[in-house]
Amino acid sequence: MRVRASFLLSLVLSGSTWAQQDSGFQPPVVLDTTDVVAPFPRNPLSGRAVLSATRTEILREQNGSSVTVITGEQLRQSGQSLLHDALRGTPGLNVVRAGSPGQQTSIFIRGTESRHTKVLLDGIPLNDPSSPSRGFDFSNLTVDNIERVEVLRGPQSTLYGSDAIGGVINIVTRRGQGPPKYRFSTMGGRFGTFRQSASVSGSSDRVHYSMGGSFFDSDGFSTAAPRLGNTENDGFRNGNLSGRFGWLASDTTDIDVVLRYTDAEAQIDGYQFPVGPVDDLLRKLKNETFAMRTQLRTEMLDGLIEQKVGFSYTRFHRRDTNPGFFGTPAFDGSTAKFDWQANVLLHETTRVRNVFTTGLDYLDEGASSTMASRRSLHATGFYLQEHVVVDERWSTVAGARWDRYSVAGGAKTFRVTSRYALEESDTAFHGSIGTGFRAPAINELFDPSLGNLGLRPERSFGWELGVEQPLADGDLVVDVTYFRNDIDDLIVFRFDGTGAWGGHLYNVDEALTAGVETTAKLRLSEATSASFGYTSLDARNRTTDSRLVRRPSNTFRVGLDHRFDDEGVRVALNYQWVDRRDDFDGGGFVTSLDEYSLLNATVRWECSDRLQMFARLDNITDETYEEVWGFASPRFGIYAGVTILLGGDD
Repeated sequence: MRVRASFLLSLVLSGSTWAQQDSGFQPPVVLDTTDVVAPFPRNPLSGRAVLSATRTEILREQNGSSVTVITGEQLRQSGQSLLHDALRGTPGLNVVRAGSPGQQTSIFIRGTESRHTKVLLDGIPLNDPSSPSRGFDFSNLTVDNIERVEVLRGPQSTLYGSDAIGGVINIVTRRGQGPPKYRFSTMGGRFGTFRQSASVSGSSDRVHYSMGGSFFDSDGFSTAAPRLGNTENDGFRNGNLSGRFGWLASDTTDIDVVLRYTDAEAQIDGYQFPVGPVDDLLRKLKNETFAMRTQLRTEMLDGLIEQKVGFSYTRFHRRDTNPGFFGTPAFDGSTAKFDWQANVLLHETTRVRNVFTTGLDYLDEGASSTMASRRSLHATGFYLQEHVVVDERWSTVAGARWDRYSVAGGAKTFRVTSRYALEESDTAFHGSIGTGFRAPAINELFDPSLGNLGLRPERSFGWELGVEQPLADGDLVVDVTYFRNDIDDLIVFRFDGTGAWGGHLYNVDEALTAGVETTAKLRLSEATSASFGYTSLDARNRTTDSRLVRRPSNTFRVGLDHRFDDEGVRVALNYQWVDRRDDFDGGGFVTSLDEYSLLNATVRWECSDRLQMFARLDNITDETYEEVWGFASPRFGIYAGVTILLGGDD
């Protein structure tokens, strides 16, 4: 541990770039030794570190992948209660919600399908095996007790296995540090919205902890679009408990436990062919989710070898209160995962550092419903990775992985990334190339109406190349990245004259997603900063030569942040424009969704060290738009609240 910490410290003190984050300006800072400790969660996480790119703690200067880090402080400053709302505007992400809060919410990374996004909570896989395609529904995930979110773009199956074709969203639970600190917050606003939350965190010499809970209540608005004659509001209730607990058993061994429980209920609308969404005054969807992980970490040979052994478990229960042909629909899913990882420092000199990482995992998924008995899948995976840093300016990562699923068979993946910074101009070139896969979900294999036991994994080959350039003495940093991802063996429904639906699922389609991501951060003064983001995307089904639905060709975002030091006030403005997209209308025909633009604002006032007030204005121009055809989106809303801080170091 001492060897790693000293090396990280030397890199931080010699670097001058910023943490790549979603919003806000982060000027270069000089860190003391307490900011650069590793590994996490034994020690606090450095603001300059990235966890998900290599599954080890590395500095951004060592990272060749496209990753955006959104800190817990940024989440709180956004004023948002639900995580997907706080992620809007992140480079490469397209967030789509079908109506009022609590409705189905998907995230598309770089134009790939929502099922191609791997979602993790501290290493716990959150993708739901009881959903039709093992996708993750972001509708119920709140921002409570989150220390950071890392959005890793591009195929990532080499480290994370199935589902990581488009990328990985890694959510990190807060680690307590220092004397006990208590946080109480309340918020209210339009659509009958009310939210309360409380948390406590801290640490001693041997123990660290963070615990939090929240309740979110909203009357909502009509999920089914009012233009189709719908008027009934669809409310949402969400209760959440979360925690992280750690014990430093010795100087070389520690134990970490993460827990998260959510109980949510959303009123939902029905669907009438060929009209589209229609009001349903009685129907509700109830969701209950539990996730936990226990990890044992140990060091050997004065930190030269680090090993982690973990066990994760997730349970999903969904119930639709609308009685169907087979009774009240209910869906249950569970995932159990065992994993082992070892990091070995093979070589370290003043010029070269070499870390070798290897690991294996075993995954067991199960799902059942009122229409189908329980089915299960299991998979094993093994991976190798080599990370070499030369002269603190050239960093290269190369890895390979072998997976085998009990029904769909095997998959082999690889990934290589590199980043090189020129000494004279600080110009940094970064790129990656690799493959990804998604194993068929339980529903796709075993569904009695359309399942196919002969399905193969979906596969992808992707690469990216970019350049980052600091200008104006570092006050402006511009990054431009070109990316491409070719996906084969896409699983789609095809009519074949058999089965209950007249067809089954087959591996028959190919897709292409390619484009350019451009970001810029500008420091206008010590108190004012701006951020810009633009994505040009070509996402199409190459088999049918049609655009993939709900993926805009162009998105643009600009943010402005100003701090009034004397008054303790911070104001942020964010503008986002989304281009036209294709979608399916009520009759199943392709139609076009209009472009739209949103202007949002947040204001935070630190009345004292113990009292903060905040306000949020959404959709200031009262834009009418739809993210999904026939489903409404929120109009103008104003929200305000207060946060009380007790204890801690203040």
